[in-house]
Amino acid sequence: MAFRRLTYHTLIILACVLMNTQLQPVCAEEQSEFTRTVSAYFRTYCIDCHGADEQMAGIAVHELGSQNELLEQRKLWQRVLRIVQLGAMPPEDIDNRPTKEENTTVADLLEDVLYNFDCQQVARPGHPTIRRLNRVEYNNTIRDLFGIAITPAKDFPSDDVGQGFDNIGGVLSISPLLMEKYLTAAEQVTAAVIDTTDYSIPQTWATESNQLTATHKNVEDVQGLRFLKQTGKLMFKQTVPATGTYQIAFDAEAMPLDDLKIDFTVNIDDEAVKHYSIRQRNRPKTLKGKIELSAGTQQIAFQFFGDDTEEDETKLPRLGIGRVVIRGPIGKSTPSYSETHRRTITATPNENRSAQQAATSLVSPLLRRVFRRPVNDVEVNRFSELTVSFMEEQNATWEQAVAATVQAMLVSPEFLFRVEQEPTDGEKSRQLTDHELAVRLSYFLWSSIPDEELFRIAENGQLHDTDILKGQIRRMIADDKSQALVDNFAAQWLNLRSLEDSRPDPNVFAEFNEKLRMFMLQETSLVFRSIMTEDRSIEELLSGESTWVNESLATHYGIEGVVGEEFVEVSLKETPRRGVLGHASILTLTSYPQRTSPVQRGKWILENIFGEGPPPPPPGVPELQESARDTPELSLREQMTIHRTNSICASCHQMMDPLGMGLENFDAIGRWRVEDRGKAIDARGELPGGQTFEGPQELVKILLNRREDFIRTLTRKMLIYATGRGLEYYDQCVVDDCVEHMSHHNNRFSSLVEAIVLSDAFTTRGHAE
Repeated sequence: MAFRRLTYHTLIILACVLMNTQLQPVCAEEQSEFTRTVSAYFRTYCIDCHGADEQMAGIAVHELGSQNELLEQRKLWQRVLRIVQLGAMPPEDIDNRPTKEENTTVADLLEDVLYNFDCQQVARPGHPTIRRLNRVEYNNTIRDLFGIAITPAKDFPSDDVGQGFDNIGGVLSISPLLMEKYLTAAEQVTAAVIDTTDYSIPQTWATESNQLTATHKNVEDVQGLRFLKQTGKLMFKQTVPATGTYQIAFDAEAMPLDDLKIDFTVNIDDEAVKHYSIRQRNRPKTLKGKIELSAGTQQIAFQFFGDDTEEDETKLPRLGIGRVVIRGPIGKSTPSYSETHRRTITATPNENRSAQQAATSLVSPLLRRVFRRPVNDVEVNRFSELTVSFMEEQNATWEQAVAATVQAMLVSPEFLFRVEQEPTDGEKSRQLTDHELAVRLSYFLWSSIPDEELFRIAENGQLHDTDILKGQIRRMIADDKSQALVDNFAAQWLNLRSLEDSRPDPNVFAEFNEKLRMFMLQETSLVFRSIMTEDRSIEELLSGESTWVNESLATHYGIEGVVGEEFVEVSLKETPRRGVLGHASILTLTSYPQRTSPVQRGKWILENIFGEGPPPPPPGVPELQESARDTPELSLREQMTIHRTNSICASCHQMMDPLGMGLENFDAIGRWRVEDRGKAIDARGELPGGQTFEGPQELVKILLNRREDFIRTLTRKMLIYATGRGLEYYDQCVVDDCVEHMSHHNNRFSSLVEAIVLSDAFTTRGHAE
C-alpha cells in the first residue's frame, strides 16, 4: 500500500508539498496547528520534568521541532506517543493532569506524523554498513566451505551487539587483536584441510618395548626388552600417511638356548611378511628389513613359534623384542589424502600441465566459493601466481604452496566482509545482483554461505524471479542449517543467551542445575523451530498449547507420562502454561537469584512482545531489592506498591508491573506455585486503560488482543536481523507491507520470511545517508 491511513491533517500537509506556492499560507497554517496543539500540551503538562532544566528518562519536549525532525527521532517520539495514549503521565499524584480528550487529540496528531505518510515519497531501501562475518558466521562459513567441523572463531574476541543482535554491520569492527586471530585461524583451517607433509622426506616413528601388547600375560621385561615366555605375539598399531615401502628396525634376543636358533615372523594385520631366525647372544641384536604398508592404521606383530612342551620353565625358549622403529616411505609412495584435501587440491602440476595452469584450474572455483561471487581473471591470476611463486621461492611442495594461497584468501577483506557494490553517483539505489541476494539470503537463514544450488540459480540470473525465490526460501527453511535462525535470531530476540548468566540461589532452588538450564533452553529452541519448519502461525509463540519436554523438564512442570532425556511434544491444554511466557527459560532469565521479578518480566514483555522498552530507571531511586530487605514481612505485590509511590517510577511501572504480576504463579525457575512465603499468590493485573486479568492464561488473552503489536515487533526484529542495520522511519512502510502480507497467509512463519526477503529493504541497496 502506498499510503498509510492518511488523515485530513496529513493530506493537507501532503498537498502543501505537491501544489503551487499560492497555497503556502494555508499549508503553513495547517502545519502550525500540529506544533501549536502539541506544544501547548507539553508546556502545560510535561515541561517541569521534561524541559530544558530536567529531562527525566532522557525525554525532552521543550523544543518540539518540525515534523521531519520528529521522524528523525522517531523512536523517542514513539515512546512519548505510547505514554500519551496510555495516559501514563503525569503521575497520578499530580493535580494538573490532561483530560482524556486532550490525550486523544495529541495522540492522534503524533500518530499522524509518526505513522501516516506517503511511502512513495519517503521510500528508500536503506544502507547497511559493510558487514564482517561474526564469530558464528565465520565458523559456519568455514564448515560449509571445506566440510570440516572445527570452530576457529571460538578464540576471537566477543562480537559487539547493536540493535539487540551481533550481526549488525555498524558495530562489527576489526581490532588489531582480531586481525591477529584471523591470521592464526587461517593457519588452523588450512592445517585441517590440506595435508602439507612432504612425503619425499621419510618420517620416523618409534615404539618402546613396554608399549608392545602380548596375546597372553606370560611376558617378562628385562633390560629394555619384552620377552614372550611361550608361543604368542607381541603387537603394536602403526599409522602411516602414505602407501609405500617402509624400513623396520628392532632389537631382538633369544633365551635361554645354547646354540639353537628360534624363528619368528613379522606380521602385518595377521599376514606374515618377514621371517627371521635368531640365536642366543649375550646382547640384543638389531634386525632390519623393508615392509610394505598401506596408508592408515595397521597392526604389526612379532609372532614367536616356541616349544611349549618343555616342563622345565628355565629351559623354555623365549623371544625378546626391544624398541621398534618404522621409517618411511622410502622411494615412491601414494599418500592417503582426506576427502577435504582432495576437494581442495583439485589440480596438480604434471608433464602435461604447468604449475601456472594447475594453479589457475585450482584457484578459480575455490576463490568463487571463498569470495561468494563470480571472480575475474585478474583476481584468479593474482592468487594462482602466489601459488607458483611460493612453491618456487620457498622451495615448497605443491600442497604447501596451495595452503599458503588458501591462507591468503581467508584473510582477504572479500572473505572476512560481506561486500556489496555501492550505487553509482547517478543512482538513488541499486538492485542487488543475484549473487549478492544469494549471500544476503543464506546468511539470513543459515548464517553461512550459499550452497551449490543457490549459487547455480544465482549464476543463471534467476534468483530475482519471485516464484523461484520463494521456493528457495522454503527449501532453506526446511534444511537443517536453518537451525542457525533459531540459535542466532530467536535466541537473541528472546534474550535466551542471557539464560547462561542466570544464577538461581542453590540454597533456595536446590533443584536447579546445569542440565536443567540446558533443557530449558532446548525447549524454547524446539518450539521456535517447530513453528518455523512446520510453517505454523507465529501467534503460537504467544498462545501455543503444546511444548517440547523431556523427563526432567516434564517433572519440573508437573507433567506426567514423559520418560527419558529425549524431547517429545506434549499438550499444555490441562496446564496453566501457554506459549513462551510459560517456558522456564524465559521465567528464569527474568528473575533474580532468590525470587521472581515482576518488573523484569513486565519489561521483557514490553520489549520483546510489544517492542516498547521502558527507559532506564532514574538515578537515586532505590531498587526493589532494597525495599524488600526493609520490609520482609510484606508480599512482593505490597512492596511493589510502595515502590510505585515514587512518582518518578510510577509512569513506567504502571505499564510493566501488571504484566509481570500476571506471571507470579511461576517461581524464579519456572515452577507453578500458589503461594510465596506463606502468602497466597495474587496474580491480578490492571493495565493503563482499565483492562484487568488474573493469572498467566488471562494475561496471554490480553496480549493476543494486541497481536498486531506483537507481529509488528517480531517483523521489526527480524528485519533488523536480516538487513544487519537499525530501522529508520521509512522502514515502517516495509513493516506495514510485511504485516499485511502475513495477514493474508494466516501469519504463517514462511509469510514473514517471504515478505522480508521480497522487500526493497532486502533486495536493494541505497546510498549512504
